[in-house]
Amino acid sequence: MRRNHFPSTTFCWLPPDRPETGIVSRALELGVNLIDTAEGYGTEAAVGDAIKSVKREDVVISTKVGPTDDGNPLTGSQFKGRVEGCLARLGVDYVDILHVHGVPPDQYPYTRNVLLPALHELRAAGKVRFTAISEVFARDTGHVMLQSALDDGWDVIMVGFNILNQSARDRVLKRTQALGVGTLDMFAVRKALSRPDELRRVVTELKSQKLLDESVDAANPLGFLLENGIAGSIPEAAYRFCRYEPGIDVVLSGTGNIEHLEQNVKSLLAPPLPAWAVEQLRALFAAVDNVSGN
Repeated sequence: MRRNHFPSTTFCWLPPDRPETGIVSRALELGVNLIDTAEGYGTEAAVGDAIKSVKREDVVISTKVGPTDDGNPLTGSQFKGRVEGCLARLGVDYVDILHVHGVPPDQYPYTRNVLLPALHELRAAGKVRFTAISEVFARDTGHVMLQSALDDGWDVIMVGFNILNQSARDRVLKRTQALGVGTLDMFAVRKALSRPDELRRVVTELKSQKLLDESVDAANPLGFLLENGIAGSIPEAAYRFCRYEPGIDVVLSGTGNIEHLEQNVKSLLAPPLPAWAVEQLRALFAAVDNVSGN
């Protein structure tokens, strides 16, 4: 999925603990036209039920299969069989984006040499439109795997990027823009940007590591985003920050209930943060590349 093929939309991820078809249906009503799921989430069947109400070509389906099974690498044949299972649960003949899911740096050579060719075969058979790969951002916060993967012709990547860790800007997004690689952003909010106690803990730790200036108030480090009506909440500001980052095509928004979904969509459709606020956030966290925000 090269950049110019991405629809202009907001996006939704459905977590495994709340696989109600109604959430997906409401997302579609709100104009969401990319649904991201995965073999391991247990939500593919719910997504498949919901998309029966729309034309298949009107919704972009992204799903994911991990590179291993109980720690053992999947063969190309096994991987293709797992993708067939995804198609069956979704009730579709093809998926738009198929990720090799959560690939750590040490597993990338195998993924490139064995699983990427299997994906190419699936694409040639019309079962996958775009080859994709996602990183393990919680452990690979500096994007080591993706920096290697961008040499190998993947159509789409899924990268971790948020206010707290913007290292993908220089390490990944500059190259995806130059190469025309479609880019999905995960971890835009997660725990640290939705729970004040967790944000305080993370900021305190970053200050102790000399990665944030001592003048930063750990009790309220992002309070300036809520002043003068700039944003209604930190999660809203976090989504807007990512939504307008050059090189990010998709901001994934996880939700387990309809009210939360509606709030997230509203945030993603809001205008950019003021330029001065964006620059302040860039400067504040410029040295950070060791946290995921989760």
